[in-house]
Amino acid sequence: MGYDLCIFDLDGTLIDTRMDITAAVNDMLSNYDLGKKGVDEVTGYVGDGIRKLVERCIMDNRADIEQAISVFKAAYSSRLLETTKPYPGVFRMLEQLGGRYKAVLTNKSYDLSKAITDGLDLSHFFTLIIGGDTFDLKKPYTDGIEYIIKHSGIKKEKAVMIGDGRNDILTAENAGVASIYVTYGFSKKDIIKNLHPDFMINDPLELLDIC
Repeated sequence: MGYDLCIFDLDGTLIDTRMDITAAVNDMLSNYDLGKKGVDEVTGYVGDGIRKLVERCIMDNRADIEQAISVFKAAYSSRLLETTKPYPGVFRMLEQLGGRYKAVLTNKSYDLSKAITDGLDLSHFFTLIIGGDTFDLKKPYTDGIEYIIKHSGIKKEKAVMIGDGRNDILTAENAGVASIYVTYGFSKKDIIKNLHPDFMINDPLELLDIC
């Protein structure tokens, strides 16, 4: 154990965005006279970027996906920080990681990610924030994580990916770096039953014992 480069997922790992995303989804659905969805259902659709989220919520209804994405983005942009907040212990954990190189790698678009981390006073902890639209391919493809590793100048053996979803563990596996699965996030444990994260934590502060 002991890692010099900590790469964090955002939603479900550092911050709880469930209520604001669900509210924005329901704003979008009401635009098409579609019924509301609950927090648990919407949360289950999060993790693969905005397009996939919208497609899963619209399902087979004959709505123009590009237009629906625009409606969702406008709705979400107006709700980014209504209820969203860091998980308990996140600030203390980031502070105590001190001089370690820290980055965010998320499938959420960069502009929304940066607006949230700025609004919650988290951005200053991270040297890089990589969004789902920063490169052509999102997690679990390795473009983002490989860029972070190269930019940091730190060897892969000293890097770890921290996240609550299947894509986070797969990204680490595909890139040949260690992974930490957080159990308090959006995904249920069975989502990674065929994967093998190196560590599992139930609280952000447990990361300090690993790093």
